[in-house]
Amino acid sequence: MSIKKNLGNRIREIRISRSMTQETLAENINLSAKSLSQIELGNNFVSAETLEKLCSALEITPNVLFDFKYTDVPDDVSLEQIIKRLKNNSNLLKTVYKIVMTLDY
Repeated sequence: MSIKKNLGNRIREIRISRSMTQETLAENINLSAKSLSQIELGNNFVSAETLEKLCSALEITPNVLFDFKYTDVPDDVSLEQIIKRLKNNSNLLKTVYKIVMTLDY
């Protein structure tokens, strides 16, 4: 996966974990919702200035934003494996639940 897609996924993941809409985050960083959407989809990359604003609005440091360890999911991962890893981390479980509940399926 490209760095643009990984970063876009990570921004979306953190935004959702903060219960923020794209519109709210975009407004907070002085960007259009459409531009933020393109960043989250991995179609556009952020400028250094936008990156700084994102970190501030999401209340994170850049190293958190670039922590992609959960964005590359192996093709053979099972739901049981995911649940097993989440059982001991209730905060992460809540975050995953919020993310899943936002999906249209």
